[in-house]
Amino acid sequence: MNFWIMTIIFTVLIIGISLIFKNKKPVMLLIPVVVSIGSIFMLIASFFIGRWEGMGIGFISISLLISSAAALIVVGLFGVVSFDRKRDYK
Repeated sequence: MNFWIMTIIFTVLIIGISLIFKNKKPVMLLIPVVVSIGSIFMLIASFFIGRWEGMGIGFISISLLISSAAALIVVGLFGVVSFDRKRDYK
């Protein structure tokens, strides 16, 4: 699978899962952070696995890291915009 297509799919999935918890802002922001920490652990593990399997896991983990960073930005902006709409402008 192409790297950028995989990254876009992961980004959409992470944003979708985060928006399920849109009423709970800390949980909504925590999901991309947990995914990025998991992808860093996968990247470190890929060096110990080695060979082609390690390269594949490293490839997927870098894609997850990029997509979780992008999803964190999008979800954070969504949280700020939805927070501003709840205010009363009197």
